[in-house]
Amino acid sequence: MLGARLEIRYNIKAYNITKECLLWRRKMYYFIMNPKASSGKGMKAWKTIEGILKEENVEYESHVLKSAQETTEFVRNLTSRKEYITAKESLEMVDSPDKSESDCHIVVLGGDGTINAVLNGIADFEHTVLSCIRTGSGNDFARNVGVKKNVRKALQHLLHSTEQLCLDYGEATYIAENGTKTRRFAISNGVGYDADICEEVGRSRLKKILNWAKLGKLVYVAIGIKQIFTRKNSGAVVTLDDKKLKISSLFFVVGMIHEKEGGGVPFCPNADATDGLLDVCLVKQMPKLKLLLAVIMVYMKQHYRFRDITAYRCKSMKVELDTPQWFHMDGETSVKIREIRLECHSGLRFYK
Repeated sequence: MLGARLEIRYNIKAYNITKECLLWRRKMYYFIMNPKASSGKGMKAWKTIEGILKEENVEYESHVLKSAQETTEFVRNLTSRKEYITAKESLEMVDSPDKSESDCHIVVLGGDGTINAVLNGIADFEHTVLSCIRTGSGNDFARNVGVKKNVRKALQHLLHSTEQLCLDYGEATYIAENGTKTRRFAISNGVGYDADICEEVGRSRLKKILNWAKLGKLVYVAIGIKQIFTRKNSGAVVTLDDKKLKISSLFFVVGMIHEKEGGGVPFCPNADATDGLLDVCLVKQMPKLKLLLAVIMVYMKQHYRFRDITAYRCKSMKVELDTPQWFHMDGETSVKIREIRLECHSGLRFYK
């Protein structure tokens, strides 16, 4: 088994292997935790969650993984059906009326980075179900899909009042100095300003301090203001499906599945995560003070009043840059790129 598993619990009653037992075993939850989420608050939340699971005799496994790469590899192994095929075959033996109970149900305890790592590991979308409990600092994905903030309430809702959604997700193919790579994203993928913010937030000591003080959102605001006055733009060609736009100075462009990113910023307030399309916010260079005003107006969803900020909706988007720029996927940055192509796909099964 890949990944560092600090704890694996099987909360299973002792039964003989009978038809009743096999039917009882149908629901298995795989909890995947990021111990560093929101400065360690994820592990504290797990104590509450584990208590509820034990009280209600829910069958589960818990896995604590060290890194995004280990998480992705673990989920790839898990959802290739090597882990839970036996349970599925047992259900078919007793002719279960609900074959969906043999799905692999993954519950993420972490922020957007952990969601992204899990999404990139899913090998079988048809038989994989994703859920999450809010324990990260950003939690844009959980916020966008309406997961309750209270850990206890969110888990009880998942166990007893489940709502099922079929969500879109994005796929990004990008060209960097180390070659061409492809990754999926759950919320958004941006080039320029929002990516510069994510890159600086990722290495900021201020983030840890503000997370500890329950003021994590402020770090995005502070660095966002700073980046307006310090970042360097690039010329770009942006292709939206068959429409090509030449931009002499691109401030930023983002393709979004959901409405909000970056700690709850509604760059695409009309985004629909079930329509099979990317919502795009494209911003050309403007005077600094005007950009500052525009950023303030984003929170009021009034930023499209500016002529140099435009909204689009498309199935795919391609960005070709004159000079390398940072890009982000779900708030995580890694390298600068010269070219990137985004596509929207459907079929991410989400239960809340």
